[in-house]
Parts: sequence; structure tokens; C-alpha cells
Amino acid sequence: MSALLLILTNSIFWVLLHFLSGYLSHLLPSSFYTLKNPWFKKRCWELDGRLYVKLFRVKAWKDRVPEAGELFRINPFNKKRFISKQKAYVERFILETCRGELAHWLPILFYPLSIIWNPPIGCWIMLAYALLANLPFVIIQRYNRIRLVRLGKEISS
Repeated sequence: MSALLLILTNSIFWVLLHFLSGYLSHLLPSSFYTLKNPWFKKRCWELDGRLYVKLFRVKAWKDRVPEAGELFRINPFNKKRFISKQKAYVERFILETCRGELAHWLPILFYPLSIIWNPPIGCWIMLAYALLANLPFVIIQRYNRIRLVRLGKEISS
């Protein structure tokens, strides 16, 4: 496969995969996005969010990345700005961090499909892209969810 065709194929693959992942994450029922789901539970190694602050310095860059929560009109919700401390809003925001996290794990999980047509060096490049284009968003969602859960407990008290 020529280099130009490979670039075109990979570009189309990733654009479609990102849109499909976002769309699929909106099709799942809200009941899937619960903190009881092992996928979305807080982990002890996250150090109550301090891992994201100290190791990844998430506060310095999290507000600079794009937000696409309203891209699909199925369950639109903008996570760019926190606008209310009402319990229902905080709970919905928590749900949307779960949805956003899943939407960014899916491209990583589907990365192996790109191995089919890529040469070995291309596979490594595609893996690097999958991780670099998605893990920052996973980090943001997990960091924000930890903070929102803490806030939700304060509101409930």
C-alpha cells in the first residue's frame, strides 16, 4: 500500500472510529453509567484525584481541550463549564463524565483493527495516536468525576 493511501485509510478509520465511539456511548442507557459499574469506579491508585494533579498536571491543560458532549443530539450535555450545584445537575454531570470516558476508551480498544492494513511501524504510530488522542480525555473525565462525587456528597449532607 502506498504511503498516501495508508495515510488516507488511517485518517478515515480514526475519524469514523471517533464518531462511532461517541455515537455508541450515547446509545447506551443511562443505567450503564453508574459508579457501581467497575469501569467507572474510583480506584485507590488514583489517590482521590491527586494522581492526575501531581503526575499529569491535569489542572494546567484540562480546560484547553475540545468538548464534544453536545455533538450528538441524543443526550446533549456540555461539560466545558460547570453551571450549577443542584444535586440533579451534579448527578447528570457525573453520568456524562462516564459517557465521555467510555467514548475515549472505545477508540483505544478498537485500535487493533488498524493492525490489519498497517506495516509494523504504522501499527506503532497508530497505537501512539490512539493513546495520545484519547488518554488525556480519560484522565479529565476521571479527575472531574472524583471531584463531582465529592461535591455530590457535600450537597447530600
